Amino acid sequence: MIVAGALLLAVAACGGAGPEAGSGRTGGGVDRGGSVTVLAAVGEMPGFDPVKLANVGTGIERAAMVMDTLLYRDDITGEVRPKLAESMTSADGRVWVLKLRRGVMFSDGTPLDAEAVVFNVKRHTAPESTSVAKPLLADLKSVEATGDLEVTFTLKDVNGSFPVIFTASTPASLVGSPKALADPGNFNEHPVGAGAFVLQSWTRDSEMVFAKNPEYWETGKPYLDRVTYQVMTGTQTITDTMLSGAAHSALVNAGVWPQYKGNESIKLWPPLGGGAAVVPNGSRPIGADERVRRAISLAFDPQTTKKVIMGDTDVWDGSLDCVPFAPGSPVCSPEDTPRQDLGQAKALIAEFVADGGDPDVELKYFQSLTTQATYLQSELKKIGLNVKVTAVDAATLAEIGANGDYDLIWGSTASSGYPTFWSRFYSKATNWPKATYPELDAALLKARNSLTLDERNAAWREVLNIIRDKAIAAYVLPYTASMATTTKLHLDTGGYKYTGSTMQYFDSAWLEK
Repeated sequence: MIVAGALLLAVAACGGAGPEAGSGRTGGGVDRGGSVTVLAAVGEMPGFDPVKLANVGTGIERAAMVMDTLLYRDDITGEVRPKLAESMTSADGRVWVLKLRRGVMFSDGTPLDAEAVVFNVKRHTAPESTSVAKPLLADLKSVEATGDLEVTFTLKDVNGSFPVIFTASTPASLVGSPKALADPGNFNEHPVGAGAFVLQSWTRDSEMVFAKNPEYWETGKPYLDRVTYQVMTGTQTITDTMLSGAAHSALVNAGVWPQYKGNESIKLWPPLGGGAAVVPNGSRPIGADERVRRAISLAFDPQTTKKVIMGDTDVWDGSLDCVPFAPGSPVCSPEDTPRQDLGQAKALIAEFVADGGDPDVELKYFQSLTTQATYLQSELKKIGLNVKVTAVDAATLAEIGANGDYDLIWGSTASSGYPTFWSRFYSKATNWPKATYPELDAALLKARNSLTLDERNAAWREVLNIIRDKAIAAYVLPYTASMATTTKLHLDTGGYKYTGSTMQYFDSAWLEK
């Protein structure tokens, strides 16, 4: 039997330790009560309707306060585990069975049952749907309630990674009350879910306040009374707020990491997967010529990169052995990591130019990453490429990433594996390289479809090695933002230890008093 992750057995719900009588602390030594402030650095979200949400950082993390996620993904191992759902299993990777916990209710008093899950999934797959989860569910042949608490998904083909779709990696993980979703516009502003919190108030572009859900299915939880998300986009403003003690958690950019050094009241977590790469467009001369791609991959020294982009910080050790996967991931492949060789890089570009190649190229990047773009420009000039850097907003970057309007793109993802990293390199998806590499496609399909976690991780190592061997993309940095949390905030959830993910769950979170 194949289970979400590796050989994970169906797990029953485990309630937290009950509170000690007359005390604000639970039997397990957890303080009850209190309020936490989180700085939503990416900006305001479009609303709570799952079909309108895209990813963690732009709304899924806030929607999960109200709806939770059906499954949980370990950012380091890639394993998928139970969360709101009890299990997801398959005997062949083609038919998947999701089992729900008994007694879970939406905050409007209706049950979170199999029919509710089917209703939510079909909203993503509907003909008129524009959900980002829709293409990931394109292989879904049928979804049906095969019991009060059992949903059966039948796929057109084998997909060992299918459970990932029901983690916070996609909005299909979020299940809203069908009764409330009968009015999608109202739900978007006034969501109803079965999560640990309910939305108390929302002042757009300012703050969102969540209060504990008194009907939450796990007895004694949540421990916190309230969680407030404040919209704050200025990098230095976020840092000043965190350092002043006015907030408990924030996503902070690499440029300010040195300001946290030596602060014993704040923990700066290393990025858990994701990375930033210079990706040449293979449909244009600059990317079609392997000499140029190879030269770009040899142009950067990670220790210099670390010093320029991150300054004096220990958050990243300067190793690219695992990037874009998490440090310690079984995908890490240090023996294949490209090493800087300016002499060879210069010779390759000189040869390209001698054969009539044009060394004048344009690199497009997200507008807040000017320091990074300027550094890339400087380093590539050393090997003979004259790079014009052009800043674009997030929507434009996503658009050109899809349509290929670039010579070079500074592509960044906050996670690795399927579906984000996978879609950036698969030829029939976003495909940043804008070229088809049959062996890469084959490895990517193996990484998605293989039936065990070990097989998928072995395939991901193959993917990473092909990208390096053919110089399809030059990874220069890990993801250049990380979570900062106060040391008094404890974020382990459901028996899973918090390790710095941008996806923070608050159902079991507590604040030291």
